Amino acid sequence: MAVGKDGAVYTEAMTAASKQSWNSDPRLALAHAHAQRAEVLQAELLYRAVLKDHSDCVPAARAAAVFAVDREDFDSARQLLQAAARVAPGEPTLLYDLAQVQWQAGAPEDALTHASALVRLAPAHFLGWMLLGDLREAAGDSHGALRAWYQAVKRAQASGHWLNRESTDPVILDVVMRHIEKLNQGQREYLFRSFDEVRSQHGSGALGRVDKALRGYLGDLGVTPPDPRQRPKFLYIPDLPNQAFHDPRLQPWSERLAAGWQDLRAEAVELLGDHMNFESFLGLKPGQPNAEYVAGSGPNPAWDAFFFYRRGKRFDANHARCPKTSALLDSLTLCRVANQAPEVCFSVIRPGSKIMPHHGVTNSRLVMHLPLVVPPHCALNIVGIGEHHWREGELMMFDDTFQHEAWNNSEQSRVILLMDCWNPHLSAAEQMAVKQLVEAIDTFENA
Repeated sequence: MAVGKDGAVYTEAMTAASKQSWNSDPRLALAHAHAQRAEVLQAELLYRAVLKDHSDCVPAARAAAVFAVDREDFDSARQLLQAAARVAPGEPTLLYDLAQVQWQAGAPEDALTHASALVRLAPAHFLGWMLLGDLREAAGDSHGALRAWYQAVKRAQASGHWLNRESTDPVILDVVMRHIEKLNQGQREYLFRSFDEVRSQHGSGALGRVDKALRGYLGDLGVTPPDPRQRPKFLYIPDLPNQAFHDPRLQPWSERLAAGWQDLRAEAVELLGDHMNFESFLGLKPGQPNAEYVAGSGPNPAWDAFFFYRRGKRFDANHARCPKTSALLDSLTLCRVANQAPEVCFSVIRPGSKIMPHHGVTNSRLVMHLPLVVPPHCALNIVGIGEHHWREGELMMFDDTFQHEAWNNSEQSRVILLMDCWNPHLSAAEQMAVKQLVEAIDTFENA
C-alpha cells in the first residue's frame, strides 16, 4: 500500500464542509511533514489525534493505515480503512488499499470481493486489475488471473503506461515486467490449446495456416497480407487466395439462397414502409452523425439494418416478422462463432448516402450480398481494384478485409441481404479451429 507524497486522498463523496472541517486543522499538515521525514511515531500520533476529532478525515485514516501495515498490524489497518470507506463509499483508492490489507491480513475472500468491486467501479484502474489477477492466482484460478492481468496491461498501455521501462513507475517496474512476461506466456499457451481437439483429430499438418495466424496475432511472427489494400483489423489467415471478389457458387447453399430472393425482397419492401423497423448498422442514435463511417449529399445519410443475427445473437422477433426469410436462413449452414457470428441483416443504404472506406476484421469469413432493391447509381467499390454494381437477385461475395466503400446516389433506398459466411477456401478442420480460437480470444479478453 502506498500513500501520495502529501498523504492526501480526496473524494467527490466528501462535502466541501466536511473537507474544510479537517483540512484547516494544523495537525494534519504537521503530520504530513513528519511523515515526509520518516518520523513515524510523531506522524501517526498526530494522524490519530486528527481522526479523534474528525472521523471523516480520509487522508489521516489512510496514512495511519500505512503505518499500521508497516508494523504488520493488519487488523488496525483494516479497521482504519473500513471506517474511511464508510465515509467515502466507492472511493477506488480505498477499495484498492482495503483489498491489499485484507489479503495481508489473511482474508483473501474479502480481498477478492473488494478488488472485484474496484474494477467494476473504476475499470481504468489498471493496478486494481493487476491486484485482482494476483488474488485470483492465489485462489487457484490461473485462467481468471491471466484475464485480469490482460485487462491491467491493456488498460495501462492504452493510457501510455507500461509500454516500456521509461513509461513504467520505477517503484513497480520489476513487478510489472514479471506480470507481462507471465501474461504473454500464459496467453500463448491458452490460445494454442484452444483448438487442441481439432489438432488431435486432424493432425498439425491440417492446421498450419491457423497456427501461423495465431503466431501473427500474438506478434511472434510477421504475418501481413501481401496486398497493401488488404488489412484485417483482427485476425489474418495467411496463404489463402489473395483476391477481393470470390465466386459465390463456392458456397454449397448459394443456389438455394438466390432462388428465394423474390420472397426475401417482398418481406424487405414491406419493412421499408415502417422506418421504425430499422436501426443504425453502426449502433448510432437517430440523427447522430458519424462522418467517419457514413457521409453523403442526401438529407439524412444513413446505413441502416434489420438484423436477423447480430454477433451471433438471434433476433427472434425479426425472424417472426419475416417468416420466409427466416425459413430460408434456417436451411443454410451459417458461420457460427459465439459472440461473433453469424451476422445477417437486410442492409439499407439510404438515398444520397456513402459508406466511407473501411476494412473488415478477418479473412476467415467472407461477406455475401443478395441484392433485393437496387435503384440506379449504387455500387460497392473495392478501393484500388474496382466497382461492383449490384443486380437484383444476383449473388456477390467478397473479402471485406480489402478496403471498400459503397454508395447510393439515387433518391431511393438500396436494400440487400447481407451475411457473413466462412471463407470457402478454409477446410472444415480449419473452420472449426478458427471458431475455437476466436471464441478463446473473446473469453480471454472478457475479464
